[in-house]
Amino acid sequence: MQRRANSIKIITRADFCLAYSVIDDLFVFSSEHLQQTKRYKERYGVQILKKNILAESSQILYEKNGRPYLHDHSAFISISHSKNFIALAKSSKRIGIDIEEIDSRILKVRERILNTHEMKIFQANDLLENTIAWTIKETLFKLTEDEGLDFRTDLLILEEISPRKKYRCSMKQSGSLIKVLVEIIKVNNLVIAFNV
Repeated sequence: MQRRANSIKIITRADFCLAYSVIDDLFVFSSEHLQQTKRYKERYGVQILKKNILAESSQILYEKNGRPYLHDHSAFISISHSKNFIALAKSSKRIGIDIEEIDSRILKVRERILNTHEMKIFQANDLLENTIAWTIKETLFKLTEDEGLDFRTDLLILEEISPRKKYRCSMKQSGSLIKVLVEIIKVNNLVIAFNV
């Protein structure tokens, strides 16, 4: 498979780099490739993104719980997929990312992921705000090393610091709640969240 030119977007901060793309834009398809599963495209897409932000020798492995890591532990990484997008981030610190398209189906999970305090922060019928809430919760979930967490009680959005851009949060880590700052980037119909 060949990669289409200019399909990958890269966001860089001082200690952070994130590459993302529409999954199908990463490939020039033959009829054989059109038959491939979404899971195959996601795995292959991660390898294409990897070439843009990681050393050529970097190998991505997965823990039993599915969390990705680099074989040489040269950086921390996080991977996210949505219906049509894929993202890979690296940092010298633990990183969690999530990428999600704004879609009305997000309203169906609102009651299961937000506690009473958070429901006051995010308006009930606002698709963008609820997508932001979902991406923050997923970012925290990917960031923590704990398992079996409850989105409503263990992964908390405490306050909006900058409207629809930065949120002060906390998450359970080894039995304690630790503070986390999550940044949001909106690109067209896409929301990207990551810890800073």
